[in-house]
Amino acid sequence: MRFAFWALLLYLACPTSFRLHAQVYTSTRGTSIVSADYDPVSQAPKAPVIAGPPAPSSGMPFLPALPMDQYLAQKAAIAQFSQPSFPSGAQLEVTAGGPRAPTAAGPIVSTPTFSWQGLTDTGLQPASPDIAVGPTDVMQVVNSSIGQFTKSGTMLRSITLLDWFNDVLSSTCPTNCLVFDPWIAYDQQHGHFLFLASVAVNDPSPRTFSYLLLSVSKGATFDSGWKNFALNASLDGTVPTQNWGDSWRLGFDNEAVYLSGNMFDSSFTFQYAKIRVIKKTDIYNPATATLPYQELGSSTAKLKNADGSLADSIVPMRQRGQPGSGGVGLLVSATTFNLPATFLTVWKVADPLATPLTMSQFNIGGLMSYRLPAPAPQLAAVTPLDSGDTRMLKVIYRNGFLYTARDTGYTDQATTITYDVIDTSSMKIASEARLLNTNSFYPAFDVPATTPLGAQFATASQISGTTTASDGSLTFAGLSGGLKAGESTFYVLTACAPSCRWGDYFGGTTDPISGGLWVSGQYAKAPLNGISQWGTWAGYYPWLSAPTFTDVPQSSGFYDYINVLSSWQITSGCSGTTFCPTDMVTRDQFATFIIRAMLGSSFTYSPTPHFTDVPASSPYFPFIQKLADLGLTHGCAATTYCPTGLVPRQDAAVLLVRAKLESLFGDNFTYPTTQFFTDVPPSMPQFPYIQKMSELGLTGGCSGTQFCPGSNLTRQEVAVFLDRAFLN
Repeated sequence: MRFAFWALLLYLACPTSFRLHAQVYTSTRGTSIVSADYDPVSQAPKAPVIAGPPAPSSGMPFLPALPMDQYLAQKAAIAQFSQPSFPSGAQLEVTAGGPRAPTAAGPIVSTPTFSWQGLTDTGLQPASPDIAVGPTDVMQVVNSSIGQFTKSGTMLRSITLLDWFNDVLSSTCPTNCLVFDPWIAYDQQHGHFLFLASVAVNDPSPRTFSYLLLSVSKGATFDSGWKNFALNASLDGTVPTQNWGDSWRLGFDNEAVYLSGNMFDSSFTFQYAKIRVIKKTDIYNPATATLPYQELGSSTAKLKNADGSLADSIVPMRQRGQPGSGGVGLLVSATTFNLPATFLTVWKVADPLATPLTMSQFNIGGLMSYRLPAPAPQLAAVTPLDSGDTRMLKVIYRNGFLYTARDTGYTDQATTITYDVIDTSSMKIASEARLLNTNSFYPAFDVPATTPLGAQFATASQISGTTTASDGSLTFAGLSGGLKAGESTFYVLTACAPSCRWGDYFGGTTDPISGGLWVSGQYAKAPLNGISQWGTWAGYYPWLSAPTFTDVPQSSGFYDYINVLSSWQITSGCSGTTFCPTDMVTRDQFATFIIRAMLGSSFTYSPTPHFTDVPASSPYFPFIQKLADLGLTHGCAATTYCPTGLVPRQDAAVLLVRAKLESLFGDNFTYPTTQFFTDVPPSMPQFPYIQKMSELGLTGGCSGTQFCPGSNLTRQEVAVFLDRAFLN
């Protein structure tokens, strides 16, 4: 070990250079082998057929792609720079083409408006908490269970992962299996929850197979029913291997769902990373029984970074904001090899709907030179917490920019988090930021619509796991951002030298309705009978917007929605300084609002007029043309659009739902059949659209029981509908 340590230091002192390989990767094909419908509401819990969890507070070893001796040597090298305290509280330092300096507050409030106890210690360590939020549900997962909460923090039910996936596990892994690495997300683009977990044989030697367990909600709510799939992760396409998967991740864009993970052989040696791409038209189709996918990366076509090292821990983006803003098929990875490093890799799938897929890579250079993060010290403890490696932890795409969060180490900040903003038009770094004066790790991260285009996400970036208090002093393992302080030193029963496993990742997600940030993470609880315990804590941080119009006061319930609509240049108001919130919307204005919310102001359209009353000279012509090109409107008659007519709420529902879902299933979407509003009967032609609009959380009606379908739409109502449908 001593030789490896000094050899590592000699290697780190040597400069390296490399160029981007013009490598294009091509996919292979495969399918899931098992699927089953699952109703967590009416279906009683099953007695698991699988072995139960390990003993209380038992730890699971961290599995880096880097060989373990090199991983430990690099951890030891950076640990000498670790600091137990700092002269002041945490700050965010931003690099933006000039000197680095702390930035001002960001687009959410600095402390949560409310928070609550989430799922508690399950006997497995680390907790691996994640969170997803839909129109009405908050869902939290930890390493062995999933919980449904209301948005006020009341837990409605908790279900073990063994029960949730019982139907597909019973035929793929009936005995001695371990379900781990849960991830959950709400796809606000199309209104479905996505829940991913991995399963492998519980006895670690030899480990020669693993499955991916993928659960998809049939609608936008927990109660809508789910479909479970089991995908054999050990297959390369359809070719069997003796490799098994770890650290699989979940992401999506407007067209596809992406799964990515690391593959190891039976001796736990990293082999390669790979990516599976699933069309949304397949995964969101309730009739799908066997789920087809295409796969990039394999034992014979290994994905590599620009310096020639193996790529690992590739993370797919989760798309936020305007669905037509590009950003299809983007994934990002940092490197854990050849550290210190100054680059990231962006992977781009050319067209996720093509067969076969092709994927290119882009080297993003010029970063601060990063290393593995040092283990995080804890108060009153000799053993620190393992802060993981340099792998990417979260990637968000919003309107041309990739936002990333990752654990890193520097000689002046040994245990910290780095945030990158990548301009995808140039594939260059736009800015970098890192936390100063703190021992922080595992960020809870997302990018609300109140974030200015391409800007660093300052305030919310400081929500993470930490062992540093706001004054810079050492404390117990807890959560920053005013969320939850740790209560005691954390350790596990099994040996965890040189550091104890902790966290692995924390959850962060935007609210598709109210626009703020929800977070979830792990903290150390007081010991029970001398045994360390962990808990999880969740909280909500409302969004903040800058005032735009003089006639929209901050006391208005439409204030933030209107400001956000303006910040994304979807409206400039009715004059230079006013919005005219209660004015009625005309059909030509509504077309403009919808197309800008979907696509921005740059798009192609048919030059030949669709409607006789909308000439090419009209300033609304491009938007009305595009609305017709996309099949979202047929006008008010066969050849006319009636541009100056008003927009009844029932007509707005049809256009909004079509605009949101047309790309997948046209008008053949599923919707709740139980009537939501007393004034919208099932016999009404707009009934499916209004039902779907309500399920997606775009509207709560005009009262508790009515929709007011014939009432004309106001400008302030449009702001709410568009923000919820396309920007959150």
